[in-house]
Amino acid sequence: MELQTLKAATRDQRGKGAAGRERKAGRVPGVLYGGGADAVSLKLNAREFERLVHSGGEHAIVQLDIEDQPNLSSPAMLKSVHHHPVRGGIMHADFQRIRLDERIITIVPLELVGHCKGVVDGGVIDFQLREVEVECLALEVPEKIEVDTTELGIGDSIHVEQLPAPTNVTIVTDPSRSVVAVHAPRVVKSAEEEAAEAEAAAEAAAAEAAQQGGE
Repeated sequence: MELQTLKAATRDQRGKGAAGRERKAGRVPGVLYGGGADAVSLKLNAREFERLVHSGGEHAIVQLDIEDQPNLSSPAMLKSVHHHPVRGGIMHADFQRIRLDERIITIVPLELVGHCKGVVDGGVIDFQLREVEVECLALEVPEKIEVDTTELGIGDSIHVEQLPAPTNVTIVTDPSRSVVAVHAPRVVKSAEEEAAEAEAAAEAAAAEAAQQGGE
C-alpha cells in the first residue's frame, strides 16, 4: 500500500463558530491525536480531503504534511469522518498518529466477485458484512479483500473464517460472522391465491364459531 501525502495546517481557533468559518472557507477542520503526543487541531483543503476519502476510504493511511509546523508531521490513520446529518457533507476529520514499523488495527472493505451459482439458479444474494477489521503494518493494509461467490449455492453462506487473508494480514473480526449468503427466492402469491386463502380462513373461522355455539 502506497502512503499518500495529505497537506494540512494547524488552526488556533476552536469551537463551533471557528469550525464553521473554516468550512465556509473551503477547509475541513480536524484533529490529530495519539502516539503519546498532544492533540493538534488541523485544517485541510476540503477538495483534497474529499479526493482522499473517495480514493482511500474513510480509514485511509496517510503521511500528514503539516506545512506551518513540519515538526508535527506524522504518518496517521484516518479514524473517523463526521458528516452533516442532513446534507451529508464532511464536517470534521479525526486522525491518529501511527508508526510504520508497528502493526495497527484498521478496517478494510469486502468486495464480492465471481458469477454466483445460487443466483444463476434463481436465488437472492444477501451481502451481510461489507468490511472487516484487520491487523497488519500500515504499508501492508490491503485496499480490499475479495470474496469469491462462484460456488455459493442456494442455502449456502460464507463466514469471516473462510475469507482469504492477504500475506502478513490477520483478520480480527469475529470469525463466526456471516459475510454473504444466498437465499431461496421469495414466493409471491397472486391476488387470486391470496383471496382464496382469505376466504378459506374465513370459512374455517365461521365453522369453528358455529361449532362452539352448538356446544
